[in-house]
Amino acid sequence: MNVSLEIKKIQKELELIQDENLINSIKSLLAFAKKQKTAAVLNSFTVDEYKKRAEQSEQDIKLGRFIDVDDL
Repeated sequence: MNVSLEIKKIQKELELIQDENLINSIKSLLAFAKKQKTAAVLNSFTVDEYKKRAEQSEQDIKLGRFIDVDDL
């Protein structure tokens, strides 16, 4: 997908919109997307937290509580 081209298409469509409720809905959607993007930023963790995650992953694998990416 050419993101730049898609943005231009959306901008043209937005220029034609005269419905205030629709504009407000789009603004709300954009605000939500910005909030989600901020929340998706990776958080660093300590060495101990890393070790606990690794141990939990190993335990989950032993117990069969995982999904192989090829199975998706």
